[in-house]
Amino acid sequence: MRKLIVPTLFGFLSLLVFSCKKSGSKTSTNTDYSVPATYSFAHFNDANQLILLAMADQVVARINTANANPGVAVSAQTLTAMLNNTGGYFNDSALQLNASGLKLSDWLPAAEKADILNYFDSIGVFSQSTAPASAGSAGVSPSSASPNKLYLLSPNGIFYSQVVKKAIMGMCAYQIANGYMTDSVVSTTDTLTLEHYWDAAFGFFSVPVNFPTSTTGLRYFGSYSNQVDAGLNSNRTIMTAFLTGRAAIANNDLTGMKVQAGQLISAFDSLDAAAIVQEMHETNTNIEAGDAVAAYGTLSESLGFVRNLAYNTSPKRIITAAQIAQLLALYDSANPNSPNLYNFVGKNAGLTVAQIEAKTNAIAQIIGQIYGFTATQLPLL
Repeated sequence: MRKLIVPTLFGFLSLLVFSCKKSGSKTSTNTDYSVPATYSFAHFNDANQLILLAMADQVVARINTANANPGVAVSAQTLTAMLNNTGGYFNDSALQLNASGLKLSDWLPAAEKADILNYFDSIGVFSQSTAPASAGSAGVSPSSASPNKLYLLSPNGIFYSQVVKKAIMGMCAYQIANGYMTDSVVSTTDTLTLEHYWDAAFGFFSVPVNFPTSTTGLRYFGSYSNQVDAGLNSNRTIMTAFLTGRAAIANNDLTGMKVQAGQLISAFDSLDAAAIVQEMHETNTNIEAGDAVAAYGTLSESLGFVRNLAYNTSPKRIITAAQIAQLLALYDSANPNSPNLYNFVGKNAGLTVAQIEAKTNAIAQIIGQIYGFTATQLPLL
């Protein structure tokens, strides 16, 4: 029986200890091998992940047509077909998205898939509105700071485009932690299979092979890792784990690989949590600029990250279901599962900047308490 000792702080991930039941395959205890500075390994292949993320980009782009064209409906049926890769809706490229045989829906945990389909239904309805967004009425409204930036908001002020994009990131984190890294620990000792797991997980991280030396073209969690790096040192921590684990596989050091797998499972849980704090800081910036519409957008992003926490079913997940419910209640205690962001921002209720920031700071603080982010780290996330 393997035992996992889980650290509570991102910076102490290296304290993870594994004791494993011996498999039928002999593994090397040799640790005298080099770890490359870049993710440049024999047999490296993340082609499927590149295809899936290109599909995700186009799903989000299709949703965003409602922002640029108020009253031009985005079909929920089309979005669902894109999720299932039917109907040839992708703008194809050398990646051959339509003919790839891959479906985003196959990579989603059941709870997340149900949520995304509900988001699509809401987008299909709300995108038909020709009126400006307002409390109780869906529509499109501009950022006051950047009038050319338009947001399709729900009657509750939810910017579903960003909630869907964050759900895609949740899919990536789920596959890394609950799929590839967990399988690396328990399912096989075949090194070619393990190499595939690690390459696929690295592909979902969405960074260049020489990250963090290069931060060009960062996407999804790669981008957020870079945004919170000042507080968590996440860039180097995650990249080192990917590199060290993959080098361990190449040298048949499966014990060393399992240590790195455990680090990555915990790292992506903490990274999602840190992204919530980062969005609270961005919301404060928007509120201080008097840009309520942009604040609805950043709050929607944070809401997507909170929901991602629940999709992670790993026993190594730090936050509990009760704590997730407590966190959601800070958005709207009356209706935590579908919060009214107009009430949170209180633009029409006379809330002061200080009162609104007290709410965002409360969310950041509870995340800090649960994940062990220090008072020094929190302002840097």
